[in-house]
Amino acid sequence: MGKKKKSKITPIALKINLIIFIVLMTGIGFGSFLFGYGYFLALQDKIQSNLLVQSDILYKAIEKYMLLGKANIAMEFFDDIGTISPEYTIKLFRTTGKKAFSDNSTIETVNKNLGTPFFEPKVLGAPDTETLQEKYLQGVMQRPPQDLANIEQIEDNTFFHMYKPLINLPKCTGCHGSDHTVRGIIAINNNITRDLQEQFLRILLIGGVIFLVLTAILLIIITQYLKRAVLVPVKAIGDVCSQVTAGIFSTRVNIKRNDEIGLLGQTVNSMAKGLHERFELSKFVSSKTIQSLTSEEKGKKVAMTILFSDIRGFTSYSAKRDAEEVVDSLNRILNIQTEIIHKNGGDVDKYVGDEIVSIFTDENSAVSACRAALDIQKEIEENSSLKYDNLHVGIGIHNGEVILGMIGSEKRADFTIIGDNVNVTSRLCDVAKPGQIIIHEAAYKRIKDTIKADGPYKLKVKGKEEGLHVYLISRNEGDGGAQ
Repeated sequence: MGKKKKSKITPIALKINLIIFIVLMTGIGFGSFLFGYGYFLALQDKIQSNLLVQSDILYKAIEKYMLLGKANIAMEFFDDIGTISPEYTIKLFRTTGKKAFSDNSTIETVNKNLGTPFFEPKVLGAPDTETLQEKYLQGVMQRPPQDLANIEQIEDNTFFHMYKPLINLPKCTGCHGSDHTVRGIIAINNNITRDLQEQFLRILLIGGVIFLVLTAILLIIITQYLKRAVLVPVKAIGDVCSQVTAGIFSTRVNIKRNDEIGLLGQTVNSMAKGLHERFELSKFVSSKTIQSLTSEEKGKKVAMTILFSDIRGFTSYSAKRDAEEVVDSLNRILNIQTEIIHKNGGDVDKYVGDEIVSIFTDENSAVSACRAALDIQKEIEENSSLKYDNLHVGIGIHNGEVILGMIGSEKRADFTIIGDNVNVTSRLCDVAKPGQIIIHEAAYKRIKDTIKADGPYKLKVKGKEEGLHVYLISRNEGDGGAQ
């Protein structure tokens, strides 16, 4: 099988920046839209207000022309305005909705009221059939007559319409008669599309620039804050966790803050301290005991191979030497045995003075235990004078069913093995001479095709009425067997 491909990690900073950018774009963008739309409506109101003022001025000028009987000059004035500003038109309609001066009926009526042909009829060209829309006509011709203004969207153009009644003042009745209040309707139309578009584009440009600048500033501020407040502390916490994973427990998170990140840092520090203590504890407590703390295992019967190893003559050895020298020598010889046991798949159950109690639980536990025993004897024999102060060990091995469980009190307990087979293994170890490995018949049956052993020998041990059938595995020729 090939190596498992390592998944690509997306930096949290990138995710946070992306979220911030989306939030800012959404929030500020929506705010800018509301601002721009509100400004656009205000602009419309402003344009409409200005047009109303212009309409009043034009109305007064037209009214003066009409009072002076200069209707022809008023019409020329209308045309001049259209020439100067094609988007601006002024028209005069009769109260019937028909366009004024489209025929000579008004001139004829005025001449009749004056009793003299004061105005000459006009030479008419093609008939002008334009009429005022009924909705505007009815809007102006209320009682009393009133101005009418509105903004209308026609296709892609926006128009401002102003309709004002031309009142039949007392001074006008001589020409137009006194049987009506309104002489006509002045229609002022202005295409304000370009003005609105130019102003709106200007608003969009200014608003867009402000929006981008604000977004950039806020993004920088928030990113820097999150970097200091979250990303840097989280990275520091991750570094400590990596150190702990690598077996380095001395590193600590230096975060002094009264918030969730500070609490997380304290928790990680506590975790590192606890793991360090657990690591140190593993030197003194068997791995089975540590595993039992999490698995909550209760007592049960388990088949396994047991190995006892004891230093021969250690009592007399320790009586002749200083305590420091005794402890140093004991630790060296116990340490090398422990390493060899672990290397062969075993686990140290406990240390009893200068004796090691170890267990092997794999499928070929008896073979593993015997190989560990042979490696121990080889190491000590070859380096006894150089490293181990001429000390040697005797080893007993047995295979069988034992009781495995938490043994002790509520305040002090050990997850260990007990039972008759444990006692038998201890007795085998007691009998073993320096450099010898005594193995019970039950274990021998499991290793006879793999490891050479001498025997069987019959061994009488304390607590057993009948002798035990044992075998001897020894690296030293001529050691003899158990008697």
